[in-house]
Amino acid sequence: MTHTPDVVVIGAGFAGLSTAVSLAVRGRRTLVLEARNRLGGRATAFADRASGEVVDNGQHVLLGCYHETFAFLRRLGADHLVDLQDRLEVAYVDRNGAASTLRCPAWPSPWHLVGGVLRWPALSLRDRASVARLGPALMRARRWVSGEVIAAHDLAGTDETVEAWLARHGQGARIREMLWEPLALAALNQDIRTAAALPFVRVLGGVFGPGPRDSAICLSSVPLDEAYAEPARRLLERLGSEVRLNALARVVVDRKRVVGVEVRDAPDITASRVIVAVPWHDLPAVFRGDTHALDDVMASAAATAASPIVTVNLWCDRPVIGAPFVGLPGRVMQWVFDKGAILGRGFSHLSLVSSGAEDVLRRSNAALVDLAASELRGAFPAMRDAVVRRGLVVREPRATFSLAPGQPPRPPTRTAVEGLYLAGDWVDTGLPATIEGAVVSGHRAADAALADLDARRDEGQAGLR
Repeated sequence: MTHTPDVVVIGAGFAGLSTAVSLAVRGRRTLVLEARNRLGGRATAFADRASGEVVDNGQHVLLGCYHETFAFLRRLGADHLVDLQDRLEVAYVDRNGAASTLRCPAWPSPWHLVGGVLRWPALSLRDRASVARLGPALMRARRWVSGEVIAAHDLAGTDETVEAWLARHGQGARIREMLWEPLALAALNQDIRTAAALPFVRVLGGVFGPGPRDSAICLSSVPLDEAYAEPARRLLERLGSEVRLNALARVVVDRKRVVGVEVRDAPDITASRVIVAVPWHDLPAVFRGDTHALDDVMASAAATAASPIVTVNLWCDRPVIGAPFVGLPGRVMQWVFDKGAILGRGFSHLSLVSSGAEDVLRRSNAALVDLAASELRGAFPAMRDAVVRRGLVVREPRATFSLAPGQPPRPPTRTAVEGLYLAGDWVDTGLPATIEGAVVSGHRAADAALADLDARRDEGQAGLR
């Protein structure tokens, strides 16, 4: 890039890249600065030297209701790299080893869920019938997500947890364990006894939205960096923008306005519009100069707790699970994904995920590999004779921010510093720490920066008349 950028974006995960692409396609020169040597932020992939395989840093799942994420992928020409179910279908093996599949019929939402649960043999008749009691709450959540003004206290109590909310709506222990807890853990990355109910209600309002595939599950058919990060870089470069790796950046603030960006081992950049798209825990280190206007945001970032994810990758000598992914309710490892099947490769690579993994985060790699293999043996007969050829543990201690009641407020897109905007899943979009939340925040930050740039242009043209 030979010209001064219109906007500098710091961070090259889903939030930063969706921000940059949104600006670039509307004619704005954008410079993306990423401190690490690879794109993708917390949704990326790396080369495993032992196996020679490119391994995702964790299994990331999209849902059909991630409308802005799919719009982003279409803009990149990369939507063919993800596979979305026609309708929700999930295989489960319960803690006793009983296998079953939840298949939702092609009925209007949310009654397709009721129909699927009524036919699901994993539950008693009483549990199946209880899901109908959630119908009014799901419809109210859907109206809220679609923009209808509904008071938060009419959706969930201020300090109410997901577990308490489900119990209040007649969901017993078995259906909570089999259906609602796996969904909550996947969406919130937190135990239902700890996570606040309101973000979960927001998730339900999207998952059981009006679209027939809003609740369907979508997986990437290629490693994550190939699914969005590299396509985003290629599009940005075609549009005259730039992406720099190994570019540790600091935003310089003076008198409540952005004056530039310092980049390690590179000349400083003059910039009047900067979008910071880094995780909440990295925010305090991003700024230089007079940052008093950001004190409230920095205090919230420092006080926000984290929730970890642990992923255990196992390479086995044979196929084991017989499906692309299977829910393992009631276990430490709540989901298992057959990466060989998902990526269309002829090997058995299983990826087991433990969300809200505080209890296992600090166990040794060997202990975690043994735990994952043991839970697989209890769930799948084929695993009992299988040989584990390799195990690889990926820990994300700060995978997401905590959604426990009483956490500090999340910041808006605009800040008290002129020319400074925030993107990232921690920004207050109403969504939990999901890919969709990151992309929504990126699009909002791009819109805000573009509106201010256009306003400045209009003011300048008015002054010339």
